[in-house]
Amino acid sequence: MEATIPPASTEKEKKPWFFNVIACVVWIAALLVVNARAILLSYRGTSFGTYNTAGWHWMRGEDVYSHWMGFVYSPVVAAFFSASTWIPFVVGNILWQLLNGGILLAGVRAVLKANLFPGIDQRYSGIVYLLLVPLAIGNIDIGQANPLVAGLLLLAIAAVRAQRWNSAALCVAIATLFKLYPITVGLLICLIAPKRFGCRLLIAILVLLAAPFLLNHWSYVWNQYHEWIVTRMAENRQNWPIGKLPLDLWYILHWCCGLPIAPIIYRLIQLGTATILASFCVIQTRRGWAIHRVLTGLLCLSSVWMTLCGPATESFTYVLLAGPITLALVQAVNTSQPNWLRAWIFMAFVFQLLAVGRMSFFPHFKPFWALSVLPFSALMFLGYCIFWLFIDSLWRSAEGDQAEWLPKELSQQNRELTGLESLDS
Repeated sequence: MEATIPPASTEKEKKPWFFNVIACVVWIAALLVVNARAILLSYRGTSFGTYNTAGWHWMRGEDVYSHWMGFVYSPVVAAFFSASTWIPFVVGNILWQLLNGGILLAGVRAVLKANLFPGIDQRYSGIVYLLLVPLAIGNIDIGQANPLVAGLLLLAIAAVRAQRWNSAALCVAIATLFKLYPITVGLLICLIAPKRFGCRLLIAILVLLAAPFLLNHWSYVWNQYHEWIVTRMAENRQNWPIGKLPLDLWYILHWCCGLPIAPIIYRLIQLGTATILASFCVIQTRRGWAIHRVLTGLLCLSSVWMTLCGPATESFTYVLLAGPITLALVQAVNTSQPNWLRAWIFMAFVFQLLAVGRMSFFPHFKPFWALSVLPFSALMFLGYCIFWLFIDSLWRSAEGDQAEWLPKELSQQNRELTGLESLDS
């Protein structure tokens, strides 16, 4: 009896999973190094120290917002970090780092599983995680909440793709109560799925806002909400010292290009770009774009808007772009995109990498041109997205993808158009 020899193709199919194993090892090693730094350099100032202090103030019934450039998040977040006061500081710091990294990685995994970037072979998804390490690990090390927010937004958009509306609303609500501007993503989803998502998002936000009243005296909680709103409305980061200015579109136009743009004009630019983004979601949904194409555009363009036109963009805020840029880069390499388009997204990624390298190895090197690398990379990514999203040949339509998001009459029209396109092909 002859022994059967497995076909060579089977062995070849197994090899690509090598990247996934390497990515897992690299991320575990990176997180272990970050945790070791938290133990050995426990005296080092990190964002977790600010959060933990707010938790202590909350537990003692003290004013959380006495120092404006310190804790800037909602009372919900202060109440959440009050739990860290029950454990040693170092342990709380490590758990916070692991939570940050875990949510970000879970968000990337959810987007890959939802097939929002269909050009990425699941066997090669490890490449995405590998490229994400240098862009995200600095945020996790310093204890910033940005990886958590970025991961929650990725989870939310992936949940919308799978029509898990409650999960999507909860993710957006939590991210919003950390940073406020993630509500942009929630409002855009409301535009394309108002009946399914709008009420759920509102309920999720209201429930989270009400939760602190169960954990402290109502008058104290009410006062903290008042202080939070007052401090957020009074803060204008464009008046901060040069070294702490927001690294956004204003930074490029006013400080790098020297354009005399009045603050009111810049506010109009922010509102105008937000209106264009909202119009994109509504128009392309009604035109019959496949869901994954609309959501991919929503993810990438909203991330660009939150960094370039958001209210408080710091260097660490650009981790919001890390996931979309990395996913777009890997898809560009794995699909039949023009070489000039691949070079475009590659350069956007390289600029992000250079900026992260400056922050890690030359933190005190802050000339205008060096700080402008981050917003310039966002502009490059925006340009790439405009071409990539609107070249129809780069997108494969998915049958029935639009039907449950649109009114019945529009769904019928889209089905008829899909049928005609099938006959034409």
